[in-house]
Amino acid sequence: MINKLTEMKKNENIDKLVSDALDSLDNVNRAVSQPYLLTRINSRLNRPSLSNWDKVYGFIGKPVVAFTGLALLICVNLWAIIYKGTDSSNYITDQQIQVSADDFPNTVATIYDNENP
Repeated sequence: MINKLTEMKKNENIDKLVSDALDSLDNVNRAVSQPYLLTRINSRLNRPSLSNWDKVYGFIGKPVVAFTGLALLICVNLWAIIYKGTDSSNYITDQQIQVSADDFPNTVATIYDNENP
């Protein structure tokens, strides 16, 4: 008997939950998509994918990257001009280059020499 009472209370509770769930759907409207959504989805799916070179060109073509690269190039050129302007010729003039006569022999062996030394 106790089982039947608890079962009846469960059924009443379930019926109340079902009716509450159905009542919550009274003010629900149909979902509406944005205009031309399907057209945009199809165009995105049919658009060819970008190659790696196109991605690289797109990245380099951004103004931030282009201006940073140009500024870096100008800085390197200015540094090269300033460094070249310093007196680095002292190193060459201070060194004395002496070549002895033994360093360069007068006889040169060629493939045209017929005798064997």
